[in-house]
Amino acid sequence: MKKRLLLLPIALLLVALVGVPTVSASHVAPESGLGNPTCDGYKIDPVESGTYHFGGAWFTIDVYQSANGPEFNWSSNYVVTSLTVKGGPAYNLYIYNPGVTSDTGLHSPTNYKNPHHYWYGLSHLCFEASKKDEPKK
Repeated sequence: MKKRLLLLPIALLLVALVGVPTVSASHVAPESGLGNPTCDGYKIDPVESGTYHFGGAWFTIDVYQSANGPEFNWSSNYVVTSLTVKGGPAYNLYIYNPGVTSDTGLHSPTNYKNPHHYWYGLSHLCFEASKKDEPKK
């Protein structure tokens, strides 16, 4: 019993020093597909840097040019469970389980018709998201 009581302050100290995990992701591997899937969530079109408001939801997008083509980072006050990135005739689907409120280094699919295999340009984004305090389906 004394050992368990001693472990509690140590555990609390570790949480204080290391911190509580955040709900962010980085470099989630996308699933690629062809076509233009329907957006039943929050659509951003065109894709440009800025903050986009949809009622109580907001999404901040930071687009930049990388060696392989356009990439972007995003953050939101909502929990995102998936993000579709449309470019050219295809799309990348990023799935977050559990949901997250930010991610970095995302891009559209690879353009294999391009001799350098750069990514397609960013056509539009579709966020599937819910309020932070709502239960996930």
